[in-house]
Amino acid sequence: MKFSQIKTFALAALGIKSLDATALTAEQKETLTGAYGEPFTTKFEAALSESDPETKSTELHAAMKAFFAPQAEQATADITAQLEALQAENTRLTAESATNRQTIATLLETPEDLPASEGTQEPGKPKGNKTFKIAANASHYVAALSLVGAATMQPAAGTTMDVSAVRQEFGTYLSSDGNNTEIIKQLFGGFTSAQYFKSVPAVTEYRAIQSQINSVVQQFTNKWTPKGQTKFTPLLIVNRRHKINVPIVPSEVLDSYLFKLYDESLTPSQMPITKYIWEELIYPQILEDIEYRMIFKGKYVENLDPNQPTDPEESMDGLETILVEQKALGAAAKVNFTDLTINWNTADDAAVMAFFEGFVDKLKPLYKNKVMNLYCAPEILTKYERAYKKIWGTNSGQSGNFGTRKIDFSNVTVVALDGMTGSPIVFSTVDNNMVKLRHKNEAPNVINQVFEQPYEVQLIGEFWLAVGFRIAEAVFAYVPNGYDPQASLKPSNQFPDGTTPAVDAGSGSGAGGV
Repeated sequence: MKFSQIKTFALAALGIKSLDATALTAEQKETLTGAYGEPFTTKFEAALSESDPETKSTELHAAMKAFFAPQAEQATADITAQLEALQAENTRLTAESATNRQTIATLLETPEDLPASEGTQEPGKPKGNKTFKIAANASHYVAALSLVGAATMQPAAGTTMDVSAVRQEFGTYLSSDGNNTEIIKQLFGGFTSAQYFKSVPAVTEYRAIQSQINSVVQQFTNKWTPKGQTKFTPLLIVNRRHKINVPIVPSEVLDSYLFKLYDESLTPSQMPITKYIWEELIYPQILEDIEYRMIFKGKYVENLDPNQPTDPEESMDGLETILVEQKALGAAAKVNFTDLTINWNTADDAAVMAFFEGFVDKLKPLYKNKVMNLYCAPEILTKYERAYKKIWGTNSGQSGNFGTRKIDFSNVTVVALDGMTGSPIVFSTVDNNMVKLRHKNEAPNVINQVFEQPYEVQLIGEFWLAVGFRIAEAVFAYVPNGYDPQASLKPSNQFPDGTTPAVDAGSGSGAGGV
């Protein structure tokens, strides 16, 4: 590969079109290291100062190949494993087909008054449900298979789970049928506010490459009189790495798992215990942590004791925290803060309506005709809708788009975000200015390790996520003085019923597991 081609790859990773300098900035080094590795970055910077950098192309190419070699080897290993699994499954199906043909032949020659079969049989699987090969002899599946077809639901009656079988099944479940890819899609698109964020790739941080420009048209003269300046204030968004360390005590999950099978008429092969643990226990809680504790109310706090767990909200800065910190900058803030004030607890209907109308009236002229959303807490949207109905009713005598969530005589629509519940903040911005970061070199496995311990299975995983605004000047906000986004958060170890493990439980899933 020629040096010019290698340089093209490097420039693409840096997000620039040209590089005239013979040395890289610290930020450029960090970006290239994330994309192609430290050896490549060192050699590339050295080549920039060479009179004939083409002489370094061979070793640069070798450094690139060495960086991607582990990924290529892993991909080859994964494909080999999948082929072996498919061959084994094909062999099983061939044998099963021969057995089925023999069974059909036997049935055709047998009288109709055959005695009823003994033992429990799995019912036919519903259309559209994927099946999963389970270890049917594991103690928990013996209990599950005994349940299938029963007239009434019975608890597990002392039956426990085969922890070793659960651990092995996790590995199989996570690596089959693209489940890991689906899990990543679920995490980044599953929380309820995800649709309002634009997803962008990053490594350790992100700065927008986008500008604003003022007027460029002027009266003609035959002289060069330049007009039109650009400016932008890209807000730095630091990408954050998060981890999942969850102990599962399978014996405490068994009864709820059996009820799931019974209520939805599923067989264990359609709903293996590992799929149940992920879809019903872990995944919903991850989404709740992301929505209600991280992307809006989070405030990053460096963990000084790696042996202690941290709260979800301490792992990243959320949008509310970003706005509060911008507000604290006073005149130096680039975000547009309104001078309107309101107490949502005491404001009457007229004051609520006046606030929303005044907010859109104070948008800068450049944004007044843009279609935008105005984001707020669900309870504030309710106040707006009730105030509108009480003041204007359903028949105001006006024609057009009135009485909806779109503020009258504007292009701004009020949108409630679940993660802003309890917040007095109101903000508006243009489409694609709210972003969520994903690591562009992120490993495809969210859950990447499964360990077996006495009586429990330990799940270990990780993912990258951060949120923020691209351009400060495109954000308009109301943030009351003294507001703390985290003040209303309940303890992260509190269960939905208000109890906490330290007081109400002593061990097992109730004391730190799911």
